[in-house]
Amino acid sequence: MLPEFLAGSYKRYKQDTALFTTWLAQAASSVGYNPNGTKHPPSQQPEPVAAEPAQSAAPKGARLKGKARKAAKDAAAKVKEPNVGTSESQAPSTVKYTITTGELLRQAEAVAKSSLKFNVKMPRSLKILEPCVQSETAGPERQTQNEPLLESSNVNNRFSSLKSEETPEADPTDVSEIAAAINIPARTAASAGESEIATYELEDEDEFDEELAFIIFCFFEDLHRTQDFVNELWRKYKARKCDLHTAAVTTNAAFDLVRQAEEDLVAQAPAVLDKKRSYDSIAIIVFYADAFQQVICPETPLKSNESLQTTPFDDFIYLSTAKILMKFTFIADLPEGCDLLYPAPCPPLRSSYISRPELLGTAEMDRKEREDSMLSQLIIDRQLWNTHKQVAGSAFSPPPPEDEFSESLDRLTKKGILSAALVFEARIYLDIQDIMGDDVGRGHQDLLRNAKMIDKIMNLKVIDGAWDVGGTGERWHERDVDVVMRIKQTSINWILETPTNAFPKFKTIYLATHSSEEGALLQASGLGPSRQNSTPRQLVDPPERSSPEKLLHSKAMPSKDSKLSSLSMRHHRIPEGLDPGDPAIPNILRKQLAEEGVVPDDEPFNAEYEENARKLNIKSIQAPKDPNYLFTTNPIYCGIVSFSILTDFEAAGISLSNWHKSIWPTAHLYNALQQSSGISRSWPEMDKLIDLHMNALFADQIPLSDHEYYVRFALALGLSMSSISRNTNHRSNNASQRFRQGANGIKLKTTEVSSAFRQYFEKKSTLEVCLLKLDKLMRDPGSRASRKEKEAWKRPITNLQFLAILEANLPRITQRLRFDYITLTKQCAKLLKDIRQQIMLQFGVRYPMISTEDSADQTLTWVVMNILEQNNDHASSQPGAQGAVVGPQLRVAKEEIEKFLGTYRPQDLISNFNTLHRPARMPSDQVPNHWNISIRHVALSPPGDLVFFVQPNSYYVHSEGPIQTVEGQAPGHILNPKSLVTLQTIARLIMKAFVEGMGAGSGIATSAPWTWATNEPNFARRIIKVMTDMGVRQDLMSMAVADGEELAICDEQWKDLSDIVTRSVG
Repeated sequence: MLPEFLAGSYKRYKQDTALFTTWLAQAASSVGYNPNGTKHPPSQQPEPVAAEPAQSAAPKGARLKGKARKAAKDAAAKVKEPNVGTSESQAPSTVKYTITTGELLRQAEAVAKSSLKFNVKMPRSLKILEPCVQSETAGPERQTQNEPLLESSNVNNRFSSLKSEETPEADPTDVSEIAAAINIPARTAASAGESEIATYELEDEDEFDEELAFIIFCFFEDLHRTQDFVNELWRKYKARKCDLHTAAVTTNAAFDLVRQAEEDLVAQAPAVLDKKRSYDSIAIIVFYADAFQQVICPETPLKSNESLQTTPFDDFIYLSTAKILMKFTFIADLPEGCDLLYPAPCPPLRSSYISRPELLGTAEMDRKEREDSMLSQLIIDRQLWNTHKQVAGSAFSPPPPEDEFSESLDRLTKKGILSAALVFEARIYLDIQDIMGDDVGRGHQDLLRNAKMIDKIMNLKVIDGAWDVGGTGERWHERDVDVVMRIKQTSINWILETPTNAFPKFKTIYLATHSSEEGALLQASGLGPSRQNSTPRQLVDPPERSSPEKLLHSKAMPSKDSKLSSLSMRHHRIPEGLDPGDPAIPNILRKQLAEEGVVPDDEPFNAEYEENARKLNIKSIQAPKDPNYLFTTNPIYCGIVSFSILTDFEAAGISLSNWHKSIWPTAHLYNALQQSSGISRSWPEMDKLIDLHMNALFADQIPLSDHEYYVRFALALGLSMSSISRNTNHRSNNASQRFRQGANGIKLKTTEVSSAFRQYFEKKSTLEVCLLKLDKLMRDPGSRASRKEKEAWKRPITNLQFLAILEANLPRITQRLRFDYITLTKQCAKLLKDIRQQIMLQFGVRYPMISTEDSADQTLTWVVMNILEQNNDHASSQPGAQGAVVGPQLRVAKEEIEKFLGTYRPQDLISNFNTLHRPARMPSDQVPNHWNISIRHVALSPPGDLVFFVQPNSYYVHSEGPIQTVEGQAPGHILNPKSLVTLQTIARLIMKAFVEGMGAGSGIATSAPWTWATNEPNFARRIIKVMTDMGVRQDLMSMAVADGEELAICDEQWKDLSDIVTRSVG
């Protein structure tokens, strides 16, 4: 059912009509006219529940304060004071009146003759109705322009006189004012002591069947408006004006809204409209109404094969699309245990045109044949996909979530449900093929790109034959493993081209070993689809059915006949002991089916049709050769799968950041530096994080002073005010308490929108519930909205208005889901560890270095806490200082952050490196500009690895690293020289050293090397390949292997440096 905030064309038509008739009746009544209408029993409003005394809500003797006191006072006033104009025991009731068209005209005449207040309200009313007036004025012009089309198509719309115009120019608050004015309680003669709200509705003067036909006509009109909107959305995607997620999610929402609208329609006439074959029962009614309007018998087209010629009205009810789907309803009728071979037998469209082959060959029919083939192949591959899901889903991992269209196709083949929603979804699928053309596979490419990007960021490793969530660096907590593994397994088992993605191979094997010869056998035996849909005898004398059934089955697909439905199934069973290639097989099968009464034994032979069938070369539709056909032709499915991965990616990233607690302390530290001393470089990712989580991080108010930095951070940790007093003598200096508080702190949250979608993807709620939540999140005006805005929000909107709102919001939502919390968590953890190490080296302050389970260092928050506390004390000791005061530890943090910001962005680093001057000799001009670069292991505690630079001619040395910390790996990790991440890290450290001139105060000019060498041939080959892929300048893309003399110099320099480091550590 459509939610209350949405309304289709018919519902809006009824609401607007009731609004106008009620307003007109009250206007006529105000000028002395007595409205004459049929009164219906009043609908009583629920009686108000008396509010309990305020004393019951609080302990006796307690005094309420603030809002609680005001609420109790208002509640008491409502209990004591009766409603104005009503009795205390009776609430206002609504009385409904039904009036005729003649009565409506009489009321309008009475109002028009009056010169009272109506003339004052008329300008505003005319302003609201202005778009409709303009539309009616322009009506004759449009009718004149469309006349030739109507004459050529011979289609008359009996509902054309009923206009349903959207009025986006009208201010919804104006409408709500009128609606509010109408609902003012008025005294009635029927109840002297009781107030009634009178509403007037226009009487339905047609019979119920006519009204139902009009409702169905409005339903199809809504479908076509939605179709135009969705098609325009995919045109934007093709023109790259909108992303895949916006197009796919909005389209999927449109599918669900159509499904809900269809359920509403079926619920209005459950005795007439069948739920299982709802499209048949819905389309037949409006088809009959059209035939009656043309004053022809609805069954007249069935007397000849003229029904094969497609009319505009057939396109209006999507009949050609429905015919394609009807071919597959027989699969649901197969007996249990009867396995249908792949590919499933499927007659082509042209098999229905043996009696009228001259209709084929036009551009329109060629398009319909292509659509028939594309949609049939999709359904054929869906059957194999479902088989694969049953096997792989239980053996490996659950498959990714399905879009609404794919689920509707499964209901068609499993339960035989052919709904109007499915027909509409299939029509959109075919429209997308036409819109995208050869670029239809771009959706699949976008899905692959998104999956690879997320897989690369997560960087999960296999350790001891199992996936390790985070390697030896920042790991996820065990409670968050499920969402992490769902992303990984969905990518490698169902999306990416990996050995574990078995479906493409599964399909290839089936095509090679289970290819069905059904098409050739059917045609040779004379029992195939060509004979099922061709002979006049079958069209004229079908099995006895009611008239609606006879029309639908003839207009749609005669092969739905129960006997013919079993034909394809039986033809897969060749009698035992016979060779399938035996030319006698067709006659044997035909005789067997005739004996069983499936086909008549005395069916007349029509030589003309047989010759037409031979010329048309009718063959069963074959399975598509593309192993990824389900993905490459269905960008809707690709977008839904990609969007579901993004919602999990956001959840996994936030869970990692909340467990390691490195992001939010770094955000506070970064803000303190920005506000106090300023940082020479910006940090776009951190700025965006603060913008996204301003409420969680800073309670929507950025701290601006040294004391605020400290207090806000301490309160976020859960410390008491006494422990952060300005007076240091009053502070509680309990180190163990502060350490325990490190486990507290700020928790980032996923967006409400992504949470709603994730519930839907995990099958914990329906898409209908998801859309209800989205409406509240996107349209709720909030508590600060005006009364007019709230009233306008309560008025239902159309499906198109909701879809437009969703389309406008999805790009922003998608960008938020793409935010990389995982990389930022690792970067912040490394940065805080570097700051802690520098503070220890420069000031001798040894912060605890305790890692809890799953690699989370909970003491990093304590480091930031002490930095801000020391900075606050330092600023308090210098009250008269000019400008910002930066404490010693905060200054170290600033230096480390600026150093990090200078190198953390690979593209900026690569760009700076590529622009460096490359001289042949060093600045002294005494030695060549040649460098030796190697990886050296430091056997200290904890052990690590460094990038070691040597200028052999001058004996100058420099080091960068340690590499493990840069990777986010735990101390003591054994370096893997083949790892792509390790090589990329080493490449960045090499470029950083040359960009920064080998460190501050080195005296080495910032320049690129003229030549460089290394000690290991394999390392030289790997690092050059990685740097080439990263886009490093081509003139440096060769690294030599050092000779013996150079190698000896480098080893000696490393030994000297190692001895110095060992002695300094002690």
